Amino acid sequence: MIILNTGDGKGKTTSAVGQIIRSLGHEFRVCLIQLFKGENFYGEQKILVKLDNLDFFPFAKEHPDCIKGVNLDKVVSQCRSAVKKLRDLADVPEKYDLIVLEEFNIALRDKFIDENEFIDIIKRLSQKSNVIVTGRGAPQSLIDIADLVTEMKEIKHPYKKGVQSQRGIEY
Repeated sequence: MIILNTGDGKGKTTSAVGQIIRSLGHEFRVCLIQLFKGENFYGEQKILVKLDNLDFFPFAKEHPDCIKGVNLDKVVSQCRSAVKKLRDLADVPEKYDLIVLEEFNIALRDKFIDENEFIDIIKRLSQKSNVIVTGRGAPQSLIDIADLVTEMKEIKHPYKKGVQSQRGIEY
């Protein structure tokens, strides 16, 4: 299946991490490819990298809209390296039961990766693995091919009142 978590509300990554844990509980082999999430900053990263049967590949750790002074060409290059990793996975015999592609919707939205190429790759991957794609702004073409789409909708968030991100909640 292709599973898509999108929308402007909180919970896209949290849902995907829950699915990773569920899959690992069944001794599935899991791959997490993550964009724009820094390194050893997010609580889930600190736990997930320690788990057996999980391969973790971070790329493009900073998004130019979030971190000032980030080189856009470098970010695009790193996002394309992540797509190359996906292509490599699609070209080999089944290796993973679940592949989670964190924040790839953002890379698609911002045109850091080619939408048609990405969709072709995940279609091939989904023939041998379940694939979860997360991030705001999923393109309609991805929504159309996904088997399961969940949109997280923000109703209320403390950011609107000026409350900063909280360790253990947002990261």
